[in-house]
Amino acid sequence: MVDSLDSLNVFIEKGAPDGHEVQYKDSADEYINVRSGAVTIKVQEIKHLVYERRGNDLKRKVEITLREALLGFERRLDHLDGHIVEIDRTGQITKPGLMVRIKGEGMPVFESYGEAGDLLVTFIVVMPDKLTEEQQILFKQFFWSK
Repeated sequence: MVDSLDSLNVFIEKGAPDGHEVQYKDSADEYINVRSGAVTIKVQEIKHLVYERRGNDLKRKVEITLREALLGFERRLDHLDGHIVEIDRTGQITKPGLMVRIKGEGMPVFESYGEAGDLLVTFIVVMPDKLTEEQQILFKQFFWSK
């Protein structure tokens, strides 16, 4: 039975890339007449439900309605670290698949204090399943008047 367990405090710098290794020399178990070895910690990136990392950039998709695509919208996004990123497309048409680059809102750049990649937001326009009879009439009037 082990009387006590040693602990090792590990610090992984923000923005560390997938596969990055941190080595702690002389931190492994030691035995009589055997020098203690090194402990190697390897960063393994876990897939996120919303964000996708591409180097120092982050990518995500945002669904918007047809109304928002045509008339504009404002959106508040929760970032990985909890801060809010605001998107203002008021009065702008947003085409399906449009990608907007938000500078400095990506991953922290590894070993470069204060620098960050970009956030790439792709807009997905969710089309309605059906239109009411009144909506159909209004759309026909709008498109035929052109």
